[in-house]
Amino acid sequence: MDLSKHLENAADAVRRRNLPLAIKIYGQVLQLQPDYGEARAGLRAALFAKVAQRPASKLTALLVGGVHLLVAEVCRLCGRHAAAARAWERYLGHDPLAERANLQLGRALQRAGLQRSALAVFEAYAGAQPRCLEACRAAGGLCYAQGKVAQALAMYEQALKIDPRDQESLKARKDLAAEGALRHTGLDRAQHSRELVKDKEQQRQLERQDRLQLSAEELAQELARLEAKLPETPGDQQLLRRLARLREMARDLPGALDLLERLVQAQPGDQDLLERAGDLRIRVQEQAVDKAHKRGDAAALQRARATLAQLRTAEARRRVDRNPADFGARFLLGSALLDAGETDAAIAELQQAVKDPRRKTEALFLLGRAFQRKALPDLALGQFDKALHAAGSGTLAKEALYEMGEICSLLGRRDEALRHFTRILEQDIGFRDVASKVEQMKT
Repeated sequence: MDLSKHLENAADAVRRRNLPLAIKIYGQVLQLQPDYGEARAGLRAALFAKVAQRPASKLTALLVGGVHLLVAEVCRLCGRHAAAARAWERYLGHDPLAERANLQLGRALQRAGLQRSALAVFEAYAGAQPRCLEACRAAGGLCYAQGKVAQALAMYEQALKIDPRDQESLKARKDLAAEGALRHTGLDRAQHSRELVKDKEQQRQLERQDRLQLSAEELAQELARLEAKLPETPGDQQLLRRLARLREMARDLPGALDLLERLVQAQPGDQDLLERAGDLRIRVQEQAVDKAHKRGDAAALQRARATLAQLRTAEARRRVDRNPADFGARFLLGSALLDAGETDAAIAELQQAVKDPRRKTEALFLLGRAFQRKALPDLALGQFDKALHAAGSGTLAKEALYEMGEICSLLGRRDEALRHFTRILEQDIGFRDVASKVEQMKT
């Protein structure tokens, strides 16, 4: 049965922001073909866009959809995995970003033999919540099982960004890199691969290909070897990717960026390339800011900082446009907008970013800063107080106390200001100028 027309209608509904219609169409398609990966991915994207428009209430989701959680658990225990998946999907209609429910949905689909749908769920959640290690690993495993070696490597790379010491991802990445090297050279078709590699230098090159860490000597050798090959095969995308990573490791950021931009031109839809190029543009501009600062060139420093703010804002906005439910990207956008002086727009993004538990404390602190700029001291105090309670201790907690002390001083609330500054003094007598402030206020 050809359901492509239904997918086109659903995609059109998403473009028109008619998300309920899109969700309904995707659901109907999945009733007919439960392992239709494209439809499953489309449904997840529509649900994530829906929650970005109107955040889900955990309490409401439990009250309205709690029965589906119970049904899903009972079906799972009874081994009825397809039924469990349907129940998880119904609950996620009320709380699309619930981590446990998304992971359980993916597992249920996988156990039910619906591998393409399972991959779509894990990939979509890893895209919406890039810090979810389990989703990245599960997507990597399913990509490999379905013969998508490059995508599997990308997912394990994302997992290692979350936890560089994750042993499962390290082992999988090493095995995949080795397999990629074998396929690239044709050694996978040999009975004894090591017997075919007569040249010991070639063997060493294969063994260190795609490694995350190289010694300074190995890095220099590998760079020289691949730089020599580049003029011979300037369009080799695998070579360009590897050489870009090596240049980055060698701290030649402009050189790495040049290669990534060539790759982006050839593959404009590759989101990983777009993000890597965006990150490098920002790092290159950060270097320009540092150089201007070291030269003492005030005019150049001002221009470099303005350009850096524009780059950060543009890159964060691109990521939010691609995935409105990525609250981590919304934090980056809010922070960039605040640096650029666009306070109202920054507040709107940061108010969304507090939904990300990994960014909540920082987002609350920046909201306090934003309300300070708008001369709304009571609102600023409220946000700093929330940031303080979320942080508990550490530098950000001390920064929040300091800002609260400053605001109370300006408002003439001497006793409150003294209490905030004294709390810092109890933890860190050397923090900024808090010791002198306490001394002055006591006299």
